Amino acid sequence: MILKQKQGGKRKEFELINNTDLRIKEKQSGELKEWTVKLDMIGHNLVYQEATRKRFYIMSSSLVAFLIFITIALYMSDDFTGNLPVVIGVYIIIASIILLSLLSPLKNEIHLVGGSVNLTFFKENPSPEAVKTFINEIIRLSKQQLLNKYAKIDPELPEETVFTQLNWLKNRDLLTEDEYQELKNEYKTQRLIKDF
Repeated sequence: MILKQKQGGKRKEFELINNTDLRIKEKQSGELKEWTVKLDMIGHNLVYQEATRKRFYIMSSSLVAFLIFITIALYMSDDFTGNLPVVIGVYIIIASIILLSLLSPLKNEIHLVGGSVNLTFFKENPSPEAVKTFINEIIRLSKQQLLNKYAKIDPELPEETVFTQLNWLKNRDLLTEDEYQELKNEYKTQRLIKDF
């Protein structure tokens, strides 16, 4: 399963490998980064981060007010026609700043946090549904990896170690109370058989 994303000049690609690893590629400003993460290191909590254009509107209003002030001040001066190139230059610069601010993409991201590794996805690229589906699949596979790794019952391990692992899985909502009790009983049973 692959998720390809782009936002402005940024490109990201996430690829699930063998349902155990996630390969990540990021390209920005001609720089390419690539790395692989084990799924059991990824957290399961979602943090949404969205920016608005509120600052842009405040900045634009201030710049337009500045333009009006400069234009009036220069118009009232003795040599308005001599200052016309300055007025036109200031208009072009401020219009360019406003246009660039308007065209730059807003930060609209989903962060997957809570593990050893945090991941960042563009929320709406290629579509919100595709991103949500991919994230849910990563979370599902990550939980499965953790269960495969820490919910195996080994009668050779000390009771305290096994119960600590099971408790950790329960506290992370990877085991229900019934599953937790069932695995504890299974360990005790296997331990009795081993000692017998």
